[in-house]
Amino acid sequence: MAQLPQLSAAFIEEYPRQSELMQQTRAEGERSGVSGVSAPVASLLTVLAAVSAAQNTVEVGTGSGVSTLALLEGLPEGSALTTIDIDSTREQTAKEAIKAAGFDKTHRVRAITGDAAHVLPRLSENSYDLAFIDADAEHFEHYVYECLALLKTGGLLIVHDALNNGAVASPTARDEVTNSHRSVLNSLREIDDIFVSLVHAGLGLFLVYKR
Repeated sequence: MAQLPQLSAAFIEEYPRQSELMQQTRAEGERSGVSGVSAPVASLLTVLAAVSAAQNTVEVGTGSGVSTLALLEGLPEGSALTTIDIDSTREQTAKEAIKAAGFDKTHRVRAITGDAAHVLPRLSENSYDLAFIDADAEHFEHYVYECLALLKTGGLLIVHDALNNGAVASPTARDEVTNSHRSVLNSLREIDDIFVSLVHAGLGLFLVYKR
């Protein structure tokens, strides 16, 4: 019985069905030192995107495009996705994956190469239905509040690695980045006009629903 949690974790990790393109995109990212979201997180992103029926989505941190593909898989045809990454090579890899999947024909995808800290303030507030963050931990607080401002009422924010690789859960972790994560999680928990949830998936997902 003591092994059941480990067996369950292994089963969950292996359960999602991944397309060949998704596997190739993940492998391409790993070869260049970019870790895409895990298969369970990718499948959850697809489900959440589908449930949200979002017409306008913003993604902070394109990476190799694993999460981008997962979001587009669930988003309705004709919807728009803006994805931002500071690295032009990563953006190009993601663009190729998007084209290979045919999403360039079914969705309106805008890939922006630039610093999200500078790009997000230039986007229109209260205009997005869904936002996903998987970017540098140092700007966690800035990205979270900027994306919340971009969301419409009824919008959903999804943040990957909200626990800063688990450090937030450790009382002895007091570095600046971990304290910033911890402060945001605690602050948003006290706000009445949003719903929040921490989900034990991948490196931890933080969900914020804007009421």
